[in-house]
Amino acid sequence: MRPRAIQEFRADQATVHVFSTREEAGQAAAHDVSTRLLGRMQADFECRVIFAAAPSQNEFLHHIAECRNLDWSKLTAFHMDEYVGLRPEHPASFRRYLMEHIFGRVALSPDQIHLIAGERTDRLLRVCSDYEDRLRERKLDLVCGGIGENGHLAFNDPPVADFADPVWVKAVRLDHACRVQQVNDGCFAAIDDMPSHAITLTIPALLSAELVSLVVPGPRKAQAVRDTIRGPIFEACPASIIRTHPGASIYLDSESSALL
Repeated sequence: MRPRAIQEFRADQATVHVFSTREEAGQAAAHDVSTRLLGRMQADFECRVIFAAAPSQNEFLHHIAECRNLDWSKLTAFHMDEYVGLRPEHPASFRRYLMEHIFGRVALSPDQIHLIAGERTDRLLRVCSDYEDRLRERKLDLVCGGIGENGHLAFNDPPVADFADPVWVKAVRLDHACRVQQVNDGCFAAIDDMPSHAITLTIPALLSAELVSLVVPGPRKAQAVRDTIRGPIFEACPASIIRTHPGASIYLDSESSALL
């Protein structure tokens, strides 16, 4: 059963859902996403979905993986970003996170999962262009992600975010605030331990999907949520562009919505 929101409203073209707890926000997002996927699967369509890897997604991914009525054989999975230089088995690798939290739990076959080879530091441009080609093969259905503490979408931090980016995948230098967040999230013990660069899907790639579902819980996200929903739409807060997407839904808890 979908939890009851304590508040729902529109932010330009996006819909905002506020729940009491992060558990409820993640559960509601999983309910809505699974409903969308089920409709397409019953119509015998392939579902092409981009997933984010972050602790903010734990509850959402747990509940979506529990949706036993979905035909996971019809899913093609991508992910948003990966650190440059990390192998997939590294504890902080986003590929490892997604295998543990969703891909492995629903028993997707290797042919259904398309991952960014961040360890291929000698061929970064080829890695980006090859991944972009896979993304562009057919229309993307869903993006399941979050918003960073600095307002980023994927690793489109304010210094590198481009609403009119000409490419769909690129290598970027990580903003200091973004790197601090990764340490706060427990991904690395210290900033010096983490890579300085990552490969990310760009904003045009993310906005190309029919539906964008963002789960954004916790007190450290409150300012970014306020800037996203109440501030101007510009690259200084990359997530603000989500308000221009008619298929966007943002799921908040009482802590992340505290400044609205």
